[in-house]
Amino acid sequence: MRTLLTSLLLLASGWSASQVLTAEEALRIAVEQNHGIRIARLDARSAELLNNPGNAGMLPTVDALGQYSIDNSATKQTFFSGDVRETDNADQRVLDAAVQLNWTVFDGLAMFATKDRLEALELIGQTRLRQQMEATTYDVLAAYYQLVQLRKAIAVQQEGVRISRERLRITETGARIGSASGLNMVQARLDLSTDSALVLDLQLQVALTTTRLNALMGRDPSTQLEVASEVPAAETLDLAQVQQAARQANSTVQQARQQQIAADLSMKELRGTLLPQVDLFSNYGYTRSTSAVGILQSNQALGPDYGARVSIPLFRGLQMRSAMEVAKLGQEQASIITQQAELDLEESVLNAWTAYTLSAQRVALEEANLNSSRTQVDIALESFRLGAITSVELRDVQQGLVAAEGRSLAARYEAKVAELHLKWLAGRLL
Repeated sequence: MRTLLTSLLLLASGWSASQVLTAEEALRIAVEQNHGIRIARLDARSAELLNNPGNAGMLPTVDALGQYSIDNSATKQTFFSGDVRETDNADQRVLDAAVQLNWTVFDGLAMFATKDRLEALELIGQTRLRQQMEATTYDVLAAYYQLVQLRKAIAVQQEGVRISRERLRITETGARIGSASGLNMVQARLDLSTDSALVLDLQLQVALTTTRLNALMGRDPSTQLEVASEVPAAETLDLAQVQQAARQANSTVQQARQQQIAADLSMKELRGTLLPQVDLFSNYGYTRSTSAVGILQSNQALGPDYGARVSIPLFRGLQMRSAMEVAKLGQEQASIITQQAELDLEESVLNAWTAYTLSAQRVALEEANLNSSRTQVDIALESFRLGAITSVELRDVQQGLVAAEGRSLAARYEAKVAELHLKWLAGRLL
């Protein structure tokens, strides 16, 4: 465990040697290398390849067939004339070869429904790819800005360590000249140790967040990173525009609607199988047979044959009835899922908007508090040098500044994440 902790802390302390990674560059790398995106891209490509007229049954099939058989059966033939021919192990050989074509020209329009369903499945594959890219984009940006926030938090905590170290120096000087007690000096050392430990905790969080961000980008988790110095301010959004965009472009709702279309097309396919089917067929074959007994010593045929075949479904053991009922249930289920997705979207947008507006208010409030805390610390530190306040009072002011800095950083990060969430719901994150 100590080895792991040491490696993480070394990882956290080595950022400065690497090149600065922007949020845009992190997204570019993730889109290219993230394993989830790569898998979704392959799934989408598979659905695209399956969407063709051949898989829909619109094109003819051509097969080449060949067969050669030998029959050595004992044969006894009795003719009407009374002659009898009987041979043991009578040799009979047949060579048969043909090229066959079959083309379904009408199947109750099921082939057209199948082609439309393949189109819908291709769209679903593309939507799932977009969903994966949106989710990865959100995760990458959230991890990136969290890393920025943690780096800033380390700087804030290090400033607290600096103040604690200055307080210890002043206390030690006072102890030497007799103006401060040894108890105050011990307490100052303990507070400095506590603040230093908090820096180590933040460095551990930085290391963990860095490995997470590297994993999202499909890179070695131990890769060193240097990120931007500030979390950008959240953009100004409009609720009505976000709601309208979400209803039209949200990928989860789009996929639910596409699944509903696919369910409707499956029903059309089943209805088509209840109608007559018309096939055109053609063969071009060669047949040669020889026989040791019988009327013909050899027989040979070469040439085409062709025609049309009509099949009318009359009874299939109630299988189609059950399939139709199941398809209807699938349609109803897809409709309910779509309605639920639309309802969940409306709820999610409103909740995200509440978080967005409150986080913006919190940013303004915490920044005002932070300015006051900084002024208070400067005054308190000078007063402590002059002996006007105790070390306990200075410690309270110091902790107030660190807490205010932390709340300000957290508010700025939460506001940015809330903005990203709204954009994700509205389909505007990519």
